[in-house]
Amino acid sequence: MRKDSKLVCVAEYVIGAGFLVAALPFIFHPQPGWSAAHGWAYLLFMACVGITLISSASGARQRIELSEQIKKLEEKLEEQKYAQNYTQHAGGPQFVSKEHLVGSVN
Repeated sequence: MRKDSKLVCVAEYVIGAGFLVAALPFIFHPQPGWSAAHGWAYLLFMACVGITLISSASGARQRIELSEQIKKLEEKLEEQKYAQNYTQHAGGPQFVSKEHLVGSVN
């Protein structure tokens, strides 16, 4: 899993929102020297970049949350393994392997 930091996630949200906000004034007040095709191409590019960065930040945030959940589950698993090993060594139920039983019959 890729290592993502919360700082990168926040930066992507900020930059993406900045691109979207920067494109909005040009929709309502187009530049006088631009042709219609030039203006719309610029606006579509800015909007697509903004949406892409926001989507990327959302994916990074989800990966960060999932890695934290995985870490918590691994810690719980280690605690359960430790508790299980402790009860087996402290006089808990002893399990005999199949190889041990087969070896004792021969």
